[in-house]
Amino acid sequence: MKIRRSFVNLLVVAAATAAAVLALAPAAVAEPDPDLVVGGPAHPFTELEVTGLIDGMAVSAFDGPASLDPLAGYPATPPAGSTPHEISYAGTIQATDNITGTTALTYCIDLATETGVGVHYKLGEWSEANVPHLGYVGYILHNYFPTTGAPAGGTVDERAARVQLAIWFFTDRVVLDPVSPHYAAVSAIVADALANGPSVEPDPPTLTVTPSTMRAPSNGELVGPFHVESDGPSTIRSLGIEVFSDPEGDNRLDDGDTVDSGADLWVRTISDDDPQGFVLDRTVSLLESTVYLYDGTNPGRDTAQKLILAQQTTLAKRAGALITPYAAGNLAITKSITGSGAGLQGEVVIDVVCTTTGDVVTEYRLKLDAKTAAGDHPLEVTGIEAGSTCVITESSDGDNGLVNATVTIEPAEVTIVENGTAEATVTDDYTRGVGAVAVTKTIAGRAAGDQGEIRMRLECTDPHGGEPVTREFTIDAGASPGTYVQPVVEDLPAGMTCRLTEPADGGNEDVELAGGVVIKPGSVTVADGETAAIAVTDTFEFRKTLPVTGPGPVGALALAGAVVFVTGAALLVVATVRRRRRT
Repeated sequence: MKIRRSFVNLLVVAAATAAAVLALAPAAVAEPDPDLVVGGPAHPFTELEVTGLIDGMAVSAFDGPASLDPLAGYPATPPAGSTPHEISYAGTIQATDNITGTTALTYCIDLATETGVGVHYKLGEWSEANVPHLGYVGYILHNYFPTTGAPAGGTVDERAARVQLAIWFFTDRVVLDPVSPHYAAVSAIVADALANGPSVEPDPPTLTVTPSTMRAPSNGELVGPFHVESDGPSTIRSLGIEVFSDPEGDNRLDDGDTVDSGADLWVRTISDDDPQGFVLDRTVSLLESTVYLYDGTNPGRDTAQKLILAQQTTLAKRAGALITPYAAGNLAITKSITGSGAGLQGEVVIDVVCTTTGDVVTEYRLKLDAKTAAGDHPLEVTGIEAGSTCVITESSDGDNGLVNATVTIEPAEVTIVENGTAEATVTDDYTRGVGAVAVTKTIAGRAAGDQGEIRMRLECTDPHGGEPVTREFTIDAGASPGTYVQPVVEDLPAGMTCRLTEPADGGNEDVELAGGVVIKPGSVTVADGETAAIAVTDTFEFRKTLPVTGPGPVGALALAGAVVFVTGAALLVVATVRRRRRT
């Protein structure tokens, strides 16, 4: 397909400029001028670039008023309020993929905005284009030139111009005078679209990379991940960097390698190239009525005309990430673990907050596993922007209830030098936390006061390797009812488990425990700076026994302080009295 025209502004030209163009040799045979192009090389993610005009011609038309409703039908005459518009070109526009060389035919759907040879485009969606009535435009493109030979009659230039004018009726309210040689064909296309349309939007292909930009240190430090989502495999191209499929940098991807949806990628800069980054290409079949939008990468240009594919075409969907290199240095931190509680601490978290001269803040987080042994442990932050001031703090010092930490950071603030390494030491000195256990004894019940000696034993064990601790408590026999607070057992290492037992429960020949010894809770864990409480309750009742004395029919029964003699049918009760403290 040859290029027949090439202009800086292809589709919208002021009336005076249009008249000057038409005064030249006939537009249909104008030679392309490769010097009349929009400046700037193609962007790495650019998918199409306008390269010229193909089939079309200049036409005389009218811009309809805002009150014109395209869905009400093509007007018999230009409605009141229409203004004449000499359009320098109506027809197909060629766009080319500058990587593959594949070309595509498009139509304009945005007459009020200019474009030009060299303007860069990317795939878009109808909602992004924000153009009215694209469903009817889609119907036209599916049923008319160049997808089919319709409308019948006329030259190829005329057919292309008539399809473009029908599209502009829906998108820009462009109308013709009935005397125009194109009126009958254009109004018929519009009537067909209104009767049989609209079409639905083609499903757009999916290919995204998140994030699409990232800074990378010039010393070759890996950065990432970049997450890929797509509806099929793509191939990769790198620009001045190396790309890896793992964060360790063991599996490098070469140009042309396949990248599947869901992949995570890491990169590092290896050159002074500009731009730097990677590009993913996925070849897709795109239906007519797929829209292309200006990608914003031409220098000095803010907007450009919106285009729509004129026929089904196989093109590239493109995405990727750009890398901005920066001069960098490193920070080496010596993490020192000391103290009698070293090795019992929890996870340690060191935060490094670095601020550049441009007030860009970058945060780094370093972690040391729980129970790391005493000694010096090297940690490093690499790829920090040179000139940054970094403040070092410890947001988690390992205090986990077992140990207490004293933190020293020297120095707490450093400055990063290009290709240099700043140094700092963070020391955590750990001492074992201590707590206490308090025991209370309650004596209750109707027989309280007649019990024997009570002995209690507190046994504490250390699951972290410390020596066990044992304490005994004694309450004399005959102690009155009430609550007896025992001496608090102090300076127990945090984390110890303590359990109380009662080897001697006070039971004797006269009294017994009702329901046994009640200990709440059954065991406690010593907590740093806290006193755990254990409550013990003994409820005493008189024993109830009926010992039988003597053999045969005559015997004696002891019953609650009385002796009962049974002789035949006679019952003789002899009461005995014992002095008691309580009745």
